[in-house]
Amino acid sequence: MTDIAPGGQSSAEAPRVSRRRIAVNFLTLASTNVFGLLVTILISVYVRRAMGPDAIGQVSWAMAAVSYLTVLVSPGLTFVGQRSIAQSPEKSQSHIALVLTLQTLLACVVYAFVLVAASLEPRGPVISVLLVIQGVTLFVTAWNMGWVLQAHERMVVPSLAALAFNILQLPALLLLVHGPDDLTMYAVLVVLFGFGSVVFNSFYLAHRGIVRPLELRPTFKGGRAMLHEAWPLALTQAALLVIANSGILVLGFTHGDDSVGQFVSAYRLMLVANVVTAALWNAYFPAFVRAESSPGQAIRLSREYLGLLACMGLPTAALGWVFGRYVVELLYGPAFAPAGQYFEWLCLAIGFNFLNYGVVSALIPWGRGDLQLRMTAAAAAFNLAVTAVAVPLFGAWGAVAAIFASELLGLALGIATRYRLRQFWHPLLPVVLPPLLCSVAAVAVLVALPRSLDHLWWLELGGAAVVLGGCLLALQREALRQAWQAFRPPR
Repeated sequence: MTDIAPGGQSSAEAPRVSRRRIAVNFLTLASTNVFGLLVTILISVYVRRAMGPDAIGQVSWAMAAVSYLTVLVSPGLTFVGQRSIAQSPEKSQSHIALVLTLQTLLACVVYAFVLVAASLEPRGPVISVLLVIQGVTLFVTAWNMGWVLQAHERMVVPSLAALAFNILQLPALLLLVHGPDDLTMYAVLVVLFGFGSVVFNSFYLAHRGIVRPLELRPTFKGGRAMLHEAWPLALTQAALLVIANSGILVLGFTHGDDSVGQFVSAYRLMLVANVVTAALWNAYFPAFVRAESSPGQAIRLSREYLGLLACMGLPTAALGWVFGRYVVELLYGPAFAPAGQYFEWLCLAIGFNFLNYGVVSALIPWGRGDLQLRMTAAAAAFNLAVTAVAVPLFGAWGAVAAIFASELLGLALGIATRYRLRQFWHPLLPVVLPPLLCSVAAVAVLVALPRSLDHLWWLELGGAAVVLGGCLLALQREALRQAWQAFRPPR
C-alpha cells in the first residue's frame, strides 16, 4: 500500500492517506456506476417509450415534490456522522444509533405531511397517488447506511450489490409496466428496489462487524450537538434541491405535464454525468478528512481531485453540446425531440458542475460547510429568481437557463471564496486549461464539418472521443503514473 506525504514531511508526521485505497474505491465505484448507468439508461429508454411524455411528466413532478422534503428527513446528519466516523471509527455504533433515531423520527413527521398534502389533490388524483407512493422513499433516505460504508472505506461489495438491484429492475419493469396505465406500478417498483439497497447495506455492515444491529437502541444523546453542526449542510442540501427542482415544479403549473416530461428527460440525462463526481467524491472524502491537519497534503489532494474532474467533465460537456439531440432521439424516440435541444445546452452546465465540485466540495471534509452554504444559497436564490421570471415566459427554455446560470454563478463564487480565504489554495488555471483547450479544439473541428455529414454523427462522436481521450492522456501522464503506482503491490 502506497502512502503519500507532502514534501518536507515524513510519513510518520503526516496523516496516512492511501492512494491505493482511493484508486481502488474510485475505480470500483466508477466501473459499477458505469454498468449501473447503462442499466439506468435502458430503464429510462423503456419507460419513456412505453409511457410517453405526459406520464413521465406526472411521475417526475411528484418525485421532484417529494425530493424537496428529503432535506427535512436527512438534514446533513449523514455528512456529520460520516465525518465523525472517519475520524473515530471506534465510535461507529453510537453515531449510527443517533443518526437512525433522528432520521426515522423526522421521516415519520414528513411523511404525515405528504399524506395531508396528497389529500388536497394539488394537481389532480393521479399526482396525489404518486405522492403517497413516492413519499415512502423518505424512509429509504432515513435508513440507508451507505454513509457508514463510505466512512469506513468499505464501498466495493455494496456498490456491486447496488448494481445487482439496478439490473433486477429491468426485467420487473418489462414484465409489469407496458403503458401510461401502469404508472402506479412503476412508482411502486422504484420504491421497492430502493429498499433492497437499504437491506443489503445493513446486512453487510453487520457481517463486517462495523455495526451490531441487535445492540442498536434509539437515542438522542448528542443529538443537539449533531443537529447544530449539521444545519449548514442541511441548508446547503435545500439550496441544491431548489436548483434541481424549482424549474420542474413551476413548469408543471405553467406549461403542463408534456413540458415537464420533455425537460426532465433532458435534465435527468444530463445528471447521468454525476455518477463520476459521486464516485470520485466518495473515494476522496476520507482522505480529505485525514489530510486536513497537513496543508501540503491537502493541497496535493485538492489539485489531483480538480484535475480528474476537469479531464472528465469538460470533454463530456463539449461532446454533449454537439451531439446531444442525436443521442436523445436515439434513446427516447421522436416523441422526445424537444428534449434533445434542451439536453445540448444543459450539457454545457456539466462542465461548470464538475469544476464547481472540484473547487467547492472539498470544503465539507475540511470543516467549512458554512462557506459552501453561502455559495450554494446564493446560486439557489439566483436560480429561483431566474425560474420565476423565465419559466412562465419561455417554458422549458427558461428552466434550462436557470440551471445554467446557477452553475456558472456557483463556480465563480467558489473560485473567489477559495482564493480570498486561501483555503488550501493552489492555482486553478494550470489544472483546468489543458482539458479546456482540448475540448474547445474538438468542438471547433466538429462544428466546422459540413452539415451533409450529420447522418454520420455516431462516427463523428466516436472519432472525437478517441481524439479527446488521446489528448488528455498525453497531458495527464503524471496522473497516470501515480495511478499505476497506486495499484503496484508494495515492496
